[in-house]
Amino acid sequence: MSFTDLLDGYLARKLDEVSELGKIIDPVADKIAIGAIAILMFFNGLIPLWFILIVVVRDVLILVFGLYLKNRKKIVLMSNYPGKIAALTIGLALVFSLFKDAELLRNISSLLYYISTILIVYSSILYLKRFKQT
Repeated sequence: MSFTDLLDGYLARKLDEVSELGKIIDPVADKIAIGAIAILMFFNGLIPLWFILIVVVRDVLILVFGLYLKNRKKIVLMSNYPGKIAALTIGLALVFSLFKDAELLRNISSLLYYISTILIVYSSILYLKRFKQT
């Protein structure tokens, strides 16, 4: 899902097919899909609660600030590249978490949790800076 999302965004920009509606629908769909998958995986004992909370809180904040900008200032901010990479690493962490019996893959998923968290914090800071500039 993450790979096709990156490809979709790349092609939209490359072919000059970026739309205001696409800027809204694409990230919302990503957030809903990742959140739903992460919650199901948590309930199946595959990923830690702290990771879900970080992902969901970030996504809710981005959604709230995005709706505010759209409604109050008529601006739609595109996602940033660290946020896209964070989404990719979150997706990879979720995939590797499926293999809980393989120690190496479990270690990779743990590493990806931390990499994702760092990218989430970094991209959130960038979003906050852009939000303040508008």
